[in-house]
Amino acid sequence: MDAKHRHELKQDEFTLATMTLADRLAEYRTPLLIGAGVVVLVALVVGGVTVYRSQQANKAGAALGIAMATAEAPIVPAPTLPGATQTPGSFPTLTARADAAAEAFTNVVTTYPGTDAAHAAQFQLAAQMLAGGKAAEAEQAYAAVAAGEGRTLRGQAAKLGQAEALLALGRHDEALTIYTDLAAARDGALPVDGVLMQLARASQRAGKTAEARAAFQRVVDEFPESPYTPAAQAEMAALN
Repeated sequence: MDAKHRHELKQDEFTLATMTLADRLAEYRTPLLIGAGVVVLVALVVGGVTVYRSQQANKAGAALGIAMATAEAPIVPAPTLPGATQTPGSFPTLTARADAAAEAFTNVVTTYPGTDAAHAAQFQLAAQMLAGGKAAEAEQAYAAVAAGEGRTLRGQAAKLGQAEALLALGRHDEALTIYTDLAAARDGALPVDGVLMQLARASQRAGKTAEARAAFQRVVDEFPESPYTPAAQAEMAALN
């Protein structure tokens, strides 16, 4: 076979292959287009969800900031002059501020559920309940946060808040159990020396002087360099 015929044969083979590929593409054109459309649609949905979540997170963060500002607003006694009004951005009492802050934190929780800001707001809401004298509600709120957050720092801090609420309710033994468990967790998220100080003071409030002295002693013995040690020594001496 001469060079000319070999060239013509190769051209025919290329043409045949090209036609075959074109036929196959035509045969599968609809499934391919559908598949491509699905891929594009999924990408658009994922991208839309990501943008939406980002926007929600930003809005939730802003709402949390407003709630935090409310919780930290100054306390200014109500004016007594006729026609005078409360100073903007202030509250006449701690209870009034706590109620307003609780409402703001509740708004974050209900409007932006599942966001990091909502989780933080749940913890702060419990704190405002306790500050507002609603110990029973605070105890339940702290317990819910602790259950949801587990052994994270927020979860462990919620356990401390729950114990404080229990003390306010006069449920001393339950509170002391929480403090004791947290103090025993050497690998926990909370500093043990700080927890021991709270355990000692809670024991004092419960009238358990021996237990209080033992907790203070642990701070002195186990954490000699702790910033709590001087206070532990002084409070332990006052018990003698």
